[in-house]
Amino acid sequence: MHPLDRFRETRLLPVIAGLAILAVALFILHIASILPPFIWAAVTAYLAHPLVKRIQRATRLPRGVVIGVLYIVFIGLLIFVAVQVVPTLYAQTRALVTSLPQLINTAREELLREPQIRIGGITIDTRELSIQATQIAQQIATRFGQEAVPLVLYTVGLLIKMLVYLLTTFYLLLQGDDLINGIQKLAPRRHQGTVGRIIQRVNGTFGAYIRAQLALFAIVSFTTFITLSVLKVEYALALAIATGILELIPIIGPWVAAGSAILVGLSQGTTPFNWSPVQLAAVIGIAYFALRMAQDHLIIPQLVGRVVRLHPILVIFGLLVGSTTGGILGLLLAVPTLAALKIIILEVIQELRHPPARRVVLLQEPGTLQEFRDGVWEYHHQHVVLLIAEEAVSWDDLELVEELADVAIRNDTRIQVVTPDPVAASIATAAGIEVITRDRLNGEERTGEEPVEPGREPAKRRARLRAGHTIKLGPEAQEEHVR
Repeated sequence: MHPLDRFRETRLLPVIAGLAILAVALFILHIASILPPFIWAAVTAYLAHPLVKRIQRATRLPRGVVIGVLYIVFIGLLIFVAVQVVPTLYAQTRALVTSLPQLINTAREELLREPQIRIGGITIDTRELSIQATQIAQQIATRFGQEAVPLVLYTVGLLIKMLVYLLTTFYLLLQGDDLINGIQKLAPRRHQGTVGRIIQRVNGTFGAYIRAQLALFAIVSFTTFITLSVLKVEYALALAIATGILELIPIIGPWVAAGSAILVGLSQGTTPFNWSPVQLAAVIGIAYFALRMAQDHLIIPQLVGRVVRLHPILVIFGLLVGSTTGGILGLLLAVPTLAALKIIILEVIQELRHPPARRVVLLQEPGTLQEFRDGVWEYHHQHVVLLIAEEAVSWDDLELVEELADVAIRNDTRIQVVTPDPVAASIATAAGIEVITRDRLNGEERTGEEPVEPGREPAKRRARLRAGHTIKLGPEAQEEHVR
């Protein structure tokens, strides 16, 4: 019995996996102080990689030239933000924090002055609300007063310090694919497909989540700024940026953001539309509630979707650990890191206990590739050996093969191509699908077999299908299941 097979049968597998994860976590915590430059470089590379790839395809320019142009644009944007936005943001934040005690006292007086308010036919009793709101506002003010300025300044400082990390980012963008391929080749040959699949899934999860969160931050900050500006709320820019940052913290973050804006509206001296401060505060609360509903039902499903599937308790635990060890960077990376660990654990356990079922699919005539693409979802977590006959695939199918490769990754389907057709082999290679050549099947690269002597034809072997294999024969849809 192979040692790996013995390991698959052991009942200690969950314990060993848990200890391995604990060891990795302790190691990361031990070196956490030196990780931020590399992590920020990786984040930047994740964000820029799709753009670099698209520009390179469209312009045919060398990858290094494309990256250099993007660097110039990025530095220009950074200088613009530092000159135009940072001074206003800093001034508003300092003024907001300095006036917090006065804001709290004014808010309490306004609530006590109007025992009841009416908005759109709805009557709100503010007497009991004033007591609870004052207590909550004091807690929010204390927390916000301690962390608002450091939080905003830390974010701005990180943007400036990114200039130091540009060299690391440049090499990650330039040689990131080679680095991933190198990591994959470190694994034993028989497990390189599994390792590559794990890397691709983790890479896709990280990239999609980070891009979605930054897009969400931009959308939330912009819509909040417009809303608060229309309502003529003071410190609109600082409150909008704080709201976008606090969106990184599920459950608690939106409440803190809304409470801070309501506190400002309740205590500011001037109000629009002849409203009282209490009415303005109520409208701000309704606006934040409406924006939150729009995020939950429209924005977040479209941006994040099902990128991560984690229990809420795990998410909260990860956010607490991330914020403690890495601040804003930890908050940003906590959830995708947990999702990556989940992918790795499930993939390893699945591979060790239940290796992917293998299916053999024959594409014999033109048009059968589209049939396989439409039905690839049936091969979830399976290993498909795709036998492509000559002239069954043409250069016109390149886009279809690229789409197939992308769907296979998302469907957790490993595809290998065996074909005598050089066109089909070239298309598969270009799309990132593994191609098994004749030499690899019969020659020295085959694991566990004796090399073929020069000048001697390899022995012909009759292919035998194992249980569970499937063969599709052309458009006639003839199918044989070997049991």
